[in-house]
Amino acid sequence: MAEFKNMVLGFIGAGNMNGAILSGVLKQGIVMPDKVWLSNRHQEKLLPFAARGVHTTMDNTQVAIQADLIVVGVKPQMFPDVLPELAAHTVGKCVVSIAAGISTDTLRKALPGAMVVRAMPNIPLTVGVGATAVARSAEVPDTLFQSVQELFSAAGAVAVIKEDQMDDIINVNGSSPAWFFRMADVMVRRAIAVGIDSETALTLTAKTMEGSARLLLESGKTPEELCRQVCSPGGTTLASLSAFEEYDFDGLMLEAMDRCTKRSKELGK
Repeated sequence: MAEFKNMVLGFIGAGNMNGAILSGVLKQGIVMPDKVWLSNRHQEKLLPFAARGVHTTMDNTQVAIQADLIVVGVKPQMFPDVLPELAAHTVGKCVVSIAAGISTDTLRKALPGAMVVRAMPNIPLTVGVGATAVARSAEVPDTLFQSVQELFSAAGAVAVIKEDQMDDIINVNGSSPAWFFRMADVMVRRAIAVGIDSETALTLTAKTMEGSARLLLESGKTPEELCRQVCSPGGTTLASLSAFEEYDFDGLMLEAMDRCTKRSKELGK
C-alpha cells in the first residue's frame, strides 16, 4: 500500500473496463482522486470522473507525462495510434495493457524502456467481483508488480499466469461472461414464454448462477462432482442434460474457446 500511496496512476481510455478498475481503486481508497489522471477521446466519458476529483484530459500524452503507472485500456486496433503518443514519456514507468492479443514484445518495442505488464480483466469488475489474470515481464520489480495486483484486486480476484497463456486465458475469464449472459437470456426468454413474469425469471436465473458459482468456489468439489450432486436417477436434471449430450455441448464450448483464442492471436498481428 505504501508503494501505491506515492504513485500517480494514469488511465488511457475511459471505457467500461478502465472505468471499473478506476472506480474500484477510488472506492477502496487505494489512491486519492487527485493522484489519478484519465484520458479519453470523448469529453462526456470523462465528466463523471472529473466530478469525483480525478484529473481528466483528452490528451493521452498528458497522462503519460503525469503518471507513474499507466493502464492502457483502449481497443487493440487503436494501439498502433496510441502507443507512439506515450513512448517518449514512459521510460522507467510501468505500463499495463488490458487489450487482447497485444504481446509483451509488441509493448516493449513500442515503449522502449518501459516496464510492461499484460492483464486480462473482465466486465464483472464493474460490480466489484471481477476476475483478472496478470502476467509480468522480467524487468518489473516485485514491489511494482504487487502494486499492479493490488490495483486489480480492488475490484475482484487476481491470478498470476505466464505471458504465453494470455491468449488462452481470455476464454476462461475475459470473453466468458458473455456466454453466461447468453445462457441466462435463453432461460429467461423460455420462462417468459410459458407465462412467468420477466422480473421473477431474471432474478431466479441470476441468483441461481450466482449461488452455483459460490458453491463451486466454497464446496471443495469439482464442477463434475457438483453436476452429479444435482442429478437424481430418472429425474428432471438428467433429462435436461441428455440434450447437452445429444447436441454436443462440450464440443460447442471447446469450439467457442478455440475461436476466442484464435481471434486474440489475430488481433496481435
